[in-house]
Amino acid sequence: MRTIYAIGIWSLFLLLGFWSCRVKEGSDIPIEVFFNKPDKTNFQISPNGRFVSYLQKHKGVRNIFVMDVETQKTERITSEVDIDIRYSFWADNDELIFFKDRRPGDSLRLMAVNRNISTVRYVLPPTTANIRWVGPGRVLDDKLLIALNSRDSSVFDVYRLHVKDCNLEMIAKNPGNIVDWFPDGNGELRIAVASNGLTETILYRDKEEDDFKEAVKNNFKTSVEVLGFSNDDPNCIYALSNENRDKKALVEMDLRSGRENVLFNHAQVDIKEGGYAEQRGVMDFAAFDTWKPERHFFNSDMEQVFAAIEKHLPGYVIKIEGKDSADSRFIIHAFTDTNPGAYYYYDIQKNQLVDLADINPALDRSSLSSTKPVTYVARDGKLIHAYLTLPKNSKKRNLPLIVMPHNGPEARTVWGYDAEVQFLVSRGFAVFQPNYRGSSGYGKDFWIESFKGWGTKVQDDITDGTEWLIDEGIADPKRIGIYGFSFGGYSALHAACFNSDLYACAASYSGMTNLYTYLKEIPPYYTPHLQMLYEIVGDPEKDGDYFRNHSPIFHADNVNIPIFIAQGGKDSRSSVSETNHFVKELRKNGVKVTYRLEDEEGHYFRNEENRIALYRALADFFEKNLRP
Repeated sequence: MRTIYAIGIWSLFLLLGFWSCRVKEGSDIPIEVFFNKPDKTNFQISPNGRFVSYLQKHKGVRNIFVMDVETQKTERITSEVDIDIRYSFWADNDELIFFKDRRPGDSLRLMAVNRNISTVRYVLPPTTANIRWVGPGRVLDDKLLIALNSRDSSVFDVYRLHVKDCNLEMIAKNPGNIVDWFPDGNGELRIAVASNGLTETILYRDKEEDDFKEAVKNNFKTSVEVLGFSNDDPNCIYALSNENRDKKALVEMDLRSGRENVLFNHAQVDIKEGGYAEQRGVMDFAAFDTWKPERHFFNSDMEQVFAAIEKHLPGYVIKIEGKDSADSRFIIHAFTDTNPGAYYYYDIQKNQLVDLADINPALDRSSLSSTKPVTYVARDGKLIHAYLTLPKNSKKRNLPLIVMPHNGPEARTVWGYDAEVQFLVSRGFAVFQPNYRGSSGYGKDFWIESFKGWGTKVQDDITDGTEWLIDEGIADPKRIGIYGFSFGGYSALHAACFNSDLYACAASYSGMTNLYTYLKEIPPYYTPHLQMLYEIVGDPEKDGDYFRNHSPIFHADNVNIPIFIAQGGKDSRSSVSETNHFVKELRKNGVKVTYRLEDEEGHYFRNEENRIALYRALADFFEKNLRP
């Protein structure tokens, strides 16, 4: 008997030692490091290119600092002590405009500060209205175009804000159906986009004093995204358009006739961005994502600029975050899939790259894992693109897996650094990110196939990807979890309700539990899009059975796997009362539920301590449920 007892104790010690090694394996990087907020953010370059501003904490609150690039001297020019500055930009070479963080119920504070004397003043009196920026993205002749919903919370009117004297002049009153506005390069409001919920119409005018005329009208399924006016012809614009085609192309459109001239398109993916040089009124490049970001150049000078920067930073993806008025000095962000990257100041004439800030210097990049593209075929034959990140030095067989559907669903996972992915992979889990139907970037038809399919086709695509990984031998079928934020959280809860046999556990961060509520609680200014939402998501009256069949709150009885839920008490997009009810029903049915309710948080947890606590609890949840 003693011998058996001794063997049992020895086995227990071995088991505990093995468990300890498994938990520690690959997890030397503390959770806090992955989710550190960058020390310096919001880099902006002055019009003359001499000064770079950024936000950095001073006594715990984000303030504005300015660096003189020539002298390398840096000084703080604001002294905020209560609320972080959220964003700032240069009004001219001396003054910056900024606004502060806005908590639920707070007023909007739009202010300005002079870098020479550090004097802060209000540019706009505090208001409860919401603000939208109307380009161009700079102050012209002391004037800035903004849109406010102060007159009517459901619509945005356009105002010309005179920065120096703070005079606010309404220049376009919204009749109730305008959802977007665009000026020309001189700051004259020339384009309005009208919508009745199902049809969008681009309206234009030759001068600000003229009435708007119809240029082109399309069903909302066709997209014409205005980039800016052409310098060659004041009645032509550059746009991203999928009119009469499946994939978005970069086009030049004549507003008088509505005719398009295709400048560049790609057979497999949408063009996602036009490198529009606002001050020159020309296109420098077209950007798109295949499995990695790519560009097609129209301007050989700009192509040489990117080539020169890439010689300094080989293997990195390069993004221009800002530039001076002469297009000769730039703010650059460079990154990879295993490196959140850094910000740089680049001078074309000197071919000089100046370090501004490493985004996360505490991160050990050598221990992180590469993200690879994969494809699989859904049950109906549709090809689905996805990304797979495996633990470093793993055998790539029978791994514990976390399926991570993206938010949206009209978004997509793109190649690059993802803190959540690297955090989970560092703990020994493979991470799978499917770009299911409805994901952007793969054309109009791929998007439309998700309509009224948020609970069917979309979820089937996620399920099919998970089963494909099992068939390939990559995923251990007994150790698969699913986790997501917002719509990704809804997908995780949906999987728990209807695929508990496939997943060992499910985790939701601000995920929806009820499709009815999702439509009921949209902001007032989204009202013009309501009919469109009814076609995309479903009509609560006409599609009641579908809503009930695919809202997790009505199917708690189906769940028989452990659940993790994180919810903000002030979340306006995911009802906390319904989440509370869902958790109560799960617990009543004997389901193990880890529930983190943060009363002061909204949809996204902004408090750093709360976010770290969330991810620590999430790591514990997956350790308990996905380890052998």
